[in-house]
Amino acid sequence: MRTFILSLTVLAATSMQAQDKFDHDRNWVPNGDFETVEGKKLKRAGGILYATGWGSPTKRAADLFSESAPVESNVSSPKNLGGEQTALSGSNYAGLRWWSYQNKEPRSYLQAKLTKQMKKDSLYCVRYYVSLGDLSKYATGELGAYIGKQKIEKDDESNLTFEVKVPNLRTKIYDDMFSWQGVCGVYQADGFEQYLVIGNFAANEKTPNAKTKRPRGESRPQVFSAYYYVDNVELYPIKDRGQCTCEQLDKAESEFIFSRKGAINPNLKPAEKVDQQVFYFKRFQRSFDTSMENWLNDMVGSLKEDATVKVKLIGHMDATEVERTRVRPDLLTLSKERAEAVKDALVEAGIDAARITVEAKSGDEPVDTSGTDIGMSKNRRVEVEVMK
Repeated sequence: MRTFILSLTVLAATSMQAQDKFDHDRNWVPNGDFETVEGKKLKRAGGILYATGWGSPTKRAADLFSESAPVESNVSSPKNLGGEQTALSGSNYAGLRWWSYQNKEPRSYLQAKLTKQMKKDSLYCVRYYVSLGDLSKYATGELGAYIGKQKIEKDDESNLTFEVKVPNLRTKIYDDMFSWQGVCGVYQADGFEQYLVIGNFAANEKTPNAKTKRPRGESRPQVFSAYYYVDNVELYPIKDRGQCTCEQLDKAESEFIFSRKGAINPNLKPAEKVDQQVFYFKRFQRSFDTSMENWLNDMVGSLKEDATVKVKLIGHMDATEVERTRVRPDLLTLSKERAEAVKDALVEAGIDAARITVEAKSGDEPVDTSGTDIGMSKNRRVEVEVMK
């Protein structure tokens, strides 16, 4: 929900999404996408051991989430104990508590044995993706990875304090609850390392943090900690440092949210004002964006001024989103979910739901066919049509 509104026409941010097909062949992390699961059916928190090749170095076990888990288990996907999120690829992902207020809740960590031992002075790219859980009252920095020669086994829930070299700078606060963000860095091996641990290795008071806002539509209480979903963990050899950047994924994943300049003519009748409204979305975004709040308030005012006005909300997608439905079937309902998100925002603002209907279009009715990032940002929209 947090975006930075530019005074010009667009707001840009980088959204790290998965490759169409997660590359298992080059990856030294076994089951880096958490898709291979064995043992009993996943029913409760702390189930990371069900994911082949994964475990936790302390007694506070990491969580595993899956679309196949029962909804009532609280470890299902997309809605679960941390908030709501779909997997970056496949149907499973992990979850960690990275930090808690006054260190009241134990942290959790992920640990895996690499398929090969590292060679001295060789370079390796380490990369994974995170999304902040909706129920986290805080977001933090210190998202790192530790690589060592021996397996870590602690018999308590203590925080780990190992020296972390990946990434070099860990002051960035990862506060995006809707997109998957990349965490990456280059590691130069001492030789014979074979274990990877993901988590927060800094002292609690030295972990940068910031408060967050609970997303619109989420009614569950937030917790006084920073909880992150984790997916698509990779470690692989590289020849030079330039080969390891979070941005080296599909450039089409860069997102813009279109923002109109100016205001609607105040002399228009309420129905005419409503008919000019359009709401825009980031790529792959389902939720109503706070950058659209002013337009929402204008529409709510017009609808309250004339209680006879009824509207149809029509959701649209851009060409990239439509193409991606081939490998992301969860995006097939994206247009409708956008229209429903605007409806929910209007109802929350006091507009009778009976006055609102929703309709979904695909990407076959673009308003801009230029193919540019700005052009496609205009196509990710919900149009408002006044019902006659």
